[in-house]
Formats: sequence, C-alpha cells, structure tokens
Amino acid sequence: MNAFAEARDKRSADGADPEVERFRARLDPQFLVEAGWDEDSLTLTIQPGHPLLAWTPCINPACSAEAILTSGLCNHCQGRWNKSKLPLEDFLGSSAAEKKKPRQRCSVQGCTRMWASSVSKLCGPHRSRFRKLNLPMEEFFAHPQVKPMPPLGNCDVVSCSRERELTTSPYCQAHTTKWKRLVRDGEPEASDQARWARTEAPALVTPGEVPLLGLSPLMVVEVLFALQERIGQEVKVSPQKLRSTVNWLRREELRSLMEVPEGERTGKKNTAAIHARLLRDHVVRALLDPEVERRKPDIWDARAWGHRGVLNFTGISQKWLREAVMMWIVEELPRHYGKSATRFLQAHISSAARLSRSLRAFREDRGEIPSAVARADIENFLGRLTFQVAQSDDEMTENLRHNTLRMLRKLLNRTRALGASRPGGPMAGVSEDFTLRESDIPKGDKRRKPRDLPPVIMRQVCVQLDRLEKMASRQVRVAIDLMIDTGRRPDEICHLDWDCLVTDSKGKYELIWTNLKCNRLGIRLPIAQATADVIRDQQQRVRQRFPDTPLSELALLPAAIRNPRGTRKIALSTVGDWHAEWVDEMPPLLMDDGKTEFDRSKIVMYAYRHSFAQRHADAGVPIDQLRKLMDHDLLESTRRYYRVTEERTRKAVDTVARFHFDRHGNRIWREARQLMDSEHVRRGLESVPVPFGGCEEPSNVQAGGGECPIRFRCVGCDHFNTDVSYLPDLERHLSDLLQTRERIAALTTADEWAKAEAMPSEHEIRRVRRLIANVKETLADLDADEQDQVQEAMVTIRKSRAVMLGMPRVGQPVPDVRPERP
Repeated sequence: MNAFAEARDKRSADGADPEVERFRARLDPQFLVEAGWDEDSLTLTIQPGHPLLAWTPCINPACSAEAILTSGLCNHCQGRWNKSKLPLEDFLGSSAAEKKKPRQRCSVQGCTRMWASSVSKLCGPHRSRFRKLNLPMEEFFAHPQVKPMPPLGNCDVVSCSRERELTTSPYCQAHTTKWKRLVRDGEPEASDQARWARTEAPALVTPGEVPLLGLSPLMVVEVLFALQERIGQEVKVSPQKLRSTVNWLRREELRSLMEVPEGERTGKKNTAAIHARLLRDHVVRALLDPEVERRKPDIWDARAWGHRGVLNFTGISQKWLREAVMMWIVEELPRHYGKSATRFLQAHISSAARLSRSLRAFREDRGEIPSAVARADIENFLGRLTFQVAQSDDEMTENLRHNTLRMLRKLLNRTRALGASRPGGPMAGVSEDFTLRESDIPKGDKRRKPRDLPPVIMRQVCVQLDRLEKMASRQVRVAIDLMIDTGRRPDEICHLDWDCLVTDSKGKYELIWTNLKCNRLGIRLPIAQATADVIRDQQQRVRQRFPDTPLSELALLPAAIRNPRGTRKIALSTVGDWHAEWVDEMPPLLMDDGKTEFDRSKIVMYAYRHSFAQRHADAGVPIDQLRKLMDHDLLESTRRYYRVTEERTRKAVDTVARFHFDRHGNRIWREARQLMDSEHVRRGLESVPVPFGGCEEPSNVQAGGGECPIRFRCVGCDHFNTDVSYLPDLERHLSDLLQTRERIAALTTADEWAKAEAMPSEHEIRRVRRLIANVKETLADLDADEQDQVQEAMVTIRKSRAVMLGMPRVGQPVPDVRPERP
C-alpha cells in the first residue's frame, strides 16, 4: 500500500481534512484530465503536445526521452549523433541511433519479475536455475522445477512505484545502486536510511511523469491547485521543472506550500525553491480574506482587496492612531483602482507614521494616551518638519512636507467623519484641536516644470523609431507610436484589446481604451488615419501569429513569451526597459539653435502624454475639449499638462493689441505699440469677456457679463470689441448662423411666425461677414513674418483663454497634430 492509499484510508476513518477538501473543491476536473492526473498512483502523466505543460519527444524513433536541444534530440542521442559524424537524416536511420530495449517481464509464464538479462530474458532466480539445469530453452520452460516467482513488492522509497528485484535489498534496482554508492562514498544522506527512503526522488519511467508520492495530502492538492492557477495564467510549466520542484518539496519534508521559506533561506540560485515560492503565492492568494487581513496588527496583504503589495503600519506605534488609520484604509481600499493604489494609500500611512514619531519624541507618555494629545503636539510636529527641511534632510523635502501635511489633514478629518472619535472609537477622547488647519499647510508651488518635449525634439525622437524596432520588436515600436499619437498613459496602451479600433457614424476612426486609473471602460478617442493604419497593421500581425484564438480574447500588443494563445498583454516594464535603452543610444538631440543639447533624461514615456496635451493646446483646442481628450475629471488637472507662461501671454497680448476691432470692423488702438501695465489692468477692470470679444458696458461689467439684455448678439452693440484672436470663433459662428438659416427654411412642420422668430437675422449675418472680412484684409496687408508672429500670438492667447462662455456652435473635429514620420 502506497502513501496516498494510506492517507486516503486515514481520511475515511478520521474524517476528511478540511484544508485538503478546501483546495480539492477548487480543482477543475478538466484540468486534471489534461494533466494526466491519476489519483490512485498520485502521479501526473503529461502527454507531449500540451500548449503549457508541454514536453517534446526526441525525434529519434528508437528513443522515448525528452528532446532538450535545438536539434530535436535528447542529450544522449545528441552525443551519439556527434560521435557518428553523420548527417542528421542518415543518423536517424542508422544503427548508431538504436537504443537498448526497455526491460520486460521474465519469459517464464506467470512470472512477475523483470528479466536480468536481455539475452536470456529471464529474471535472476530463473536464470540461475537455467544454468544449473543446462537444458534447451523449450525444455527448461516445461521442467516441473521451473515455477513463476512471486512479486517482491514495491520499492521502499516512498516516491518510487517500481518493484523490488532482489530479495537482499528493499529497493528497486536503481535505488539499490544509488544507496550502495552513498554508503560507499560516506555521503551524509547515508546516515539516516529511513529519512532517505522518505525523501529520495523516484526513478522515472517516462519524461512526462511527475510523481507526487511522498508529499503530504495537503501538499498534493496545493501543488495541483497552484499548477492549475499558473496554467490558467498561461504560464508554461515543463514537467522537468515541476518534477524538480516536487523533489525539492519532498526533501524539505514540508506539510504545506505555506511553509516554503523565503529566498534568504532557500538561496537565490535554487531554481526549484524559486519555483516553489511561485506556487506558494497562488496558495496565499487563495487563502486571503479581507476580514482576516484587517485583524492583523501590523502588515496587511493588499492582494486580499485586489491590489498589489502590502500595507505596512509598523511605523505607527500608538495603538489608537494605528487603529484610526486602519479604519480609514479599510474604507478607502475598495475605492481605488490601478497599480498605484497601494502606493497611494501607503503614502498616507507614512504621513501618520511621521506624526507618530513626533509624538514619541515630544511627549513623556510617547503619545500612548489619546486624551492627552492636543494642539501643542500638532505645533511640535509642524516645527519638526520645518526643521528637517531647513537642515536639508534628505528624508524631508519641501514637496514631501507639503504632501505629508496635506495627506495627514485629510486622514485626520476622514477618520473623525467615520466615527473614530466617538465613544468607543479608537480616537475617543482626542481633542478637537488635534487636527491640521488649512493655514498649517504651506501653499505648494503651482508652477510646474514643463514635461512636454519641444516639437524639434519630438521630430528627432520620431526619426529614431526605426532603430527602436530593430533593437526591440515591432510591438514595442507600435506601443511607443500609440503613446505619441494618442497621449494615453503607458499602461493604458499596453492594455489595449485587439478590437480597439472602431469607426463612428461618419466613418472616422476612434480608439476604444480603458482608463485604468479611474476604472472607466470603453472610452472613445478620435484618432487620425495614420494612427489607425498602425493599429490595423498590428492587428493583422497578431491575427497571423494566433489564428485560432477568438478575436475578443486577443491583445493588441501580446507578450512575446509565456503567451501561447495571445491573450496575455505585453508588460509595461518590458516596453519601459526597451524605451530607456533606446533613448540612451540615441545620437545627441539638438534644440532649434543647432548647438544646445537637449537633456535626454526628460524623454520618458509619460512625457508623450504631456506633449500630446501641449500640441493640442497649441493647435487652439479649447480646454474643455482638451479635458475630454485627456479624460480628466477636473479642468485643473488638464491645466497642469500644458503651459502658457505669463511672459509668453503678455507678449502675445501686446502683439494682437494692434489688431482690435469694433463691431463695425473698424480698427481701434491703431497707434498702440505696446500696452503699459496700467492699460492691462484698466482693460481687465473695465471689460468683461463675452462671445467673440469683450464688453465695456459698465452694468454688464459689474455683473460679470450676466446683465446684458441682448446676450449672444454682441455684434449689434457699440460696447463690443474684438481682436484677431477671435477670428476662428467668428468664422464658426457665421457657419452656425448660415446652417441654422438653411435648416429653418427647409422646415415644413412649423408655423411661419415660429420660423421667423427662430430665423437668424440677416443684419447679424451681414455684420459678422463684414467684421470677418475686415479682420482678414488687415492680416493680408502684413508681410509673411508679421503674419507668422500674429498667428503665434493668436494660438498663445486662445490657449490661455480657459473659460468657455457656452455659445452654441458646430462641433469642431480634433485637429490631426500627429508628428511627422520620417
């Protein structure tokens, strides 16, 4: 009776082990069939050809071993082929490729023992009797003294399923030979024969065989479950690797995969131990429970909530503060998405840990009594951070101080809102003054360094894309192409599905993508024809590589390895590593003057998103439309992605100051050369923005533009003035008026009086046309250089005009600002 049968009988007698049954219930019967699982012998018999549990047989027809070399031969056949010095085809048909036939049962009828000689084909006892009787073979078989020999039983090595062959040894022939060698050489294993028999690896029969004999019942089901999970993630696991891991687990005599030690104890070069830790991770994830994790006092595994990494509370020594922070973390964990959720929450925990260190340093009770803390402790904490910044402490910077105070203020306020300060709560008795006020947080510098790449640098980067494709692969090139063209975050590009390209009702291409940061699915982004061509070409290559996988499961950028069906997406780290190496090998990147070298460390993948926003802002895309393109919730977030410096805006305003017009199209401020500071302030105080210009009517200015009785008909009022930067808006407004007039004239289901009321005025149409014509004539009188200056000033001013006044207009398509390709 083998170990599995004994364990099975013990379970039936004592009742099933709940831990074993927990994993047994999660095993997929279809997986067990594909893996060749035999529950009676506790052995996996993996057949060649499985896409993930694959092993390839040797191409030598006379060999049944596993091919491990590029020639398709096993190691033994490769050596014989090298010695033969024959072409491979000739070798496979020659006698040099022949191998010994496997041993079989004794030729005596009914004998259960294996033959000892391939010549006589008799077992050891029958061969000795054959020599003593000295009879022909036929007479020997018929002799009355020749009787079948009873079996000797299985090998005493627990993991081995072979039979014993000698009455003088409790092991099979292979293990008998090995044990004798260990004893002869004085190896340490020979000091404990019982343990050696429990932990020794089995003698294999076929390359695809993986015996789990000798493992505990819990370990058996855990290994099967972990293997099932890895196969479900489309990770290849060869029988040879799995066999090595199982043998290591057997030698360690572990009851469960949860007992597999960390790398410090197993050694980094022990591949079997490394693979065992990978299997253990699947078991850990299966056992994770949020309710169990939240009761742990110091470290939580964030995978219990679907995130990565751990949340470490050990830096908070005060029990009341730690429990309050834990209360807020439990509330926040389900509300966050993406790969950085754990890092974001850990930053808040770290801010509380800094407060905890301050309480330990300044209070005699080390902050352990919640009712004793007060505003003075907050003042001490503020002073501590300020001192660290003043001392140029590497661990505390001005930006870190600002973020620490901001996060800590939010944390203290939210914990109170959750009831932490109520009776029975962890912060019960804490003074209301123990909080951070808004005035305690220093205002951060809103001026951010631009992260976009100048157009001249973008053109040079795009020229180098062919080199990236040669260095890495076409898929990495496509990923960078799409980052540049679409402005999506790098991980969002890597996450694209195969069927991400669609067309709208007008036949224009759109990209279907997912905002991983906010967990928004199925967002549509208008893209240019050239970008769509890149995606279509990639789709064709992926389809040719994976013709049998359903399109709905394919990735647009599939991983190059461990991805037999094309469903696993390329890793962001893969693209990032190749991108960094590509940037390092670029030739010097020069600015417009041809001499100043650009700092290539600024060329990171996220810079393409900032460059996308800057290109569209420079093209005059309104900020509300740009916010939609960037898929931001707040306009403030969009403003951070592009820059319009005060100096640049001031210069642009001075440039267009010479091109102001009244409602009749007559130029005003013709003699102005440059607006003085007082004039800038006066116009800001005495004018209010209105559609297509400004209004100087005092009551309307005082009301902020909300007290005009002829709203949206500004061209009929003498208080209205405009400048050349509003020319595109005027042209769109004229187009709106003309289209509205045609639609109303063609309407047959409305009364004439209703149509007359809704019909745009011919006076307004003529006035707008004349105004546009006068502005264009004025621009046409300028030379080419002046026109370029005015155009650049127009773009700058329109980009800084963040407030949209809600004037109805025809939808404007997103401009195609894709950088030119070489």
